[in-house]
Amino acid sequence: MQRIAFLRSIEIQQTDPYLSPLKEVFRAEGIQAKLFYTDGNCGPDDFPGESEKLDPRASCDDIVDKLLAWRADAAVSISIPDECSLRDAVVKEKLARHGIPMAMHSVQTTLRLANKWVTKETVLAHGLTTPPGILLDGDILNGRNLPVPAYLDVVERQARTFGFPLLSKPLWDCLANGIRYVGGPADLAALLRDPYDGNVVLERCLTGELCSVEIVGRGGSYVVQPLIWKGPTGGAPSFAFEQLRYSAPRRDADADFRRVAERLRELCVELDVEGAIEVEMIHGDGQYHIIEINPRVSGSTTMSIAASGLNTYECLLQMLLGTWPQTHPSLLREWRRFALQFPIVPPSAELIRDARRELDLVRASSFHIDGKVYASMVITCEFGNVTTLGAKLRSLCSRHDFLQPSMLAEVTNLMARTAGERIRTFPTPPAEADYPVLASGAR
Repeated sequence: MQRIAFLRSIEIQQTDPYLSPLKEVFRAEGIQAKLFYTDGNCGPDDFPGESEKLDPRASCDDIVDKLLAWRADAAVSISIPDECSLRDAVVKEKLARHGIPMAMHSVQTTLRLANKWVTKETVLAHGLTTPPGILLDGDILNGRNLPVPAYLDVVERQARTFGFPLLSKPLWDCLANGIRYVGGPADLAALLRDPYDGNVVLERCLTGELCSVEIVGRGGSYVVQPLIWKGPTGGAPSFAFEQLRYSAPRRDADADFRRVAERLRELCVELDVEGAIEVEMIHGDGQYHIIEINPRVSGSTTMSIAASGLNTYECLLQMLLGTWPQTHPSLLREWRRFALQFPIVPPSAELIRDARRELDLVRASSFHIDGKVYASMVITCEFGNVTTLGAKLRSLCSRHDFLQPSMLAEVTNLMARTAGERIRTFPTPPAEADYPVLASGAR
């Protein structure tokens, strides 16, 4: 029996319900699986195998020792955020010395994608678009280096060239942590008087729509999942889990994305991506501007799976088993299902019971970030059923009052737009799309 370890750094419940189906794969392939995690708790129904909690401060060597003691034959990284994905990349390198493979990017690739400035340079080199920006040296700004009196003048000159508003973003971190909105010269002067204690990217704040796409694969073969739309941009950043997210057909935006998707696959080949990445973008003026690439699964992975039907976690396992991409010889439909995620009050058992009976519920759950509780619901349906979904949701909300009125209105408006977009995009039932998903050239 083959022993496969899974590494996780945040609450495993955020993967629900897409780890549970791996139980059948484990049984069919004779796999004994064990989850090694450093945050939250893992109950008997949260992972289809054993589990062990590690010290959150565990070093890469500590984790390797744990996996060797368990006699792991292989490993899979499903860790979030970037600093933990880098940890897992180092673990992969150390496990390789013992002949143990791991589904994870190399240390070099993970570093290039985890650092926002290096990512900007990388995407520009591959003919992709990114907001104009400059790398600000935190040592100079904080007086820890050789005095450079003209440096502030250079920064102010570049800012005028880019045009306001701007965003100041730490090279690392996620969930908008550390980002400062720079609306004009006065905000820039305040930033330079009280700079971030480290290097940051100062870039143009673009007006448009935030979106992301997950790409999964290895060895030259990569699948591009459906686009996930996350709300308007152009002002101060908002917290990701307080926004409506959705995946649905949008003919013009989808057409704009085709060439970008092809270049992203080429980028994955060049970087030798092995696993999953999430590309964050702003869509505006017919272009997709890449703002970061996360070298890992993400908070949008559940939505990607719900929209496409392609289970990212199973794909990672297939990479270890040598069945990737033979398990996906044909093309995916460009848009398979309508999927949306929205914030709710912490769900009751009664709400979850009724939602499972009346909706195609993917997940309704609460999770913790920095000690605060957030709750969300993910639902999906066939495009032909979008027109009836609104009535079902309103009926459910009238009984359980789990949605703010403004969010219910936003969701209802989205479903109306989606129904109209479906008719505009697919006047007849959609066939297999001509959307290439494999970088190896399969069509």
